[in-house]
Order: sequence, then structure tokens, then C-alpha cells
Amino acid sequence: MHLDQRFTKQRRLLKAAEFGAVFEAADFKVSAPALVILARNTHQSQARAGLVVSKKNAGCAVSRNRLKRLLREVFRKRAATYAPLDLVFLVRPGLSRMDNPEIIALAETLMDELARKAARASARANKS
Repeated sequence: MHLDQRFTKQRRLLKAAEFGAVFEAADFKVSAPALVILARNTHQSQARAGLVVSKKNAGCAVSRNRLKRLLREVFRKRAATYAPLDLVFLVRPGLSRMDNPEIIALAETLMDELARKAARASARANKS
């Protein structure tokens, strides 16, 4: 494993204020019925992620931990390729009923869509 692919503390949103900043002023949002990803441009040197997986939406602890593990892995594998964004993954009802390959495919699709939106916004900002 390359050092830049680890999911270290520098790659995580840890404080309530960091999550709150993304919720209050998200620059980008991509969603599917079972998963929402909010993103905010940041002055950090790298992309960071936070996960919101409630008991209401994902049931038992085993299920919540499985979802968090899968979403962290998708982020970890792709984080080096993203602009410095703070991301929050919001799990909605239904994601825990999907199997692992479906969850990974959904998260990767949404991350790709988010990357396209961020790239378009960056291109527009550079033109002006």
C-alpha cells in the first residue's frame, strides 16, 4: 500500500465544526436514493472525508460498520486524484440492504460525478 493511500487522520473530518461547514455551505452535491455525497472546497492540501451512518438508516452496528468500511475504502482508493475537498457521505435508508459490490459501484459512480462537477467548476473559475 502506498503511503498516500492510507486513511490517516489528515484525510478525515473529525470535528463537528468540520462536518457543519460542509452541511452549511456545500459547493457540490451528488445523490442517489440510498447515498448522498456533499462536498465543499477547502484550503487543505488534500481531500478529506466524513461519514454519517445513523442507526435509523442502517440498523445494527454490524451493518453500519460494513457501510463505513466500504465507503472509506472507495474514498481511500480515489482520494489522491481529487482536488482538496471536504466530503461528507450521508447514508440513506436502503443502502444497508444492498450487497457490497453494489454499494462500491454506487459510491464510485457518485464520486466520479462529483469529480466531474468539481472539474467543471474549476474550469469556469479559471476562465473568469
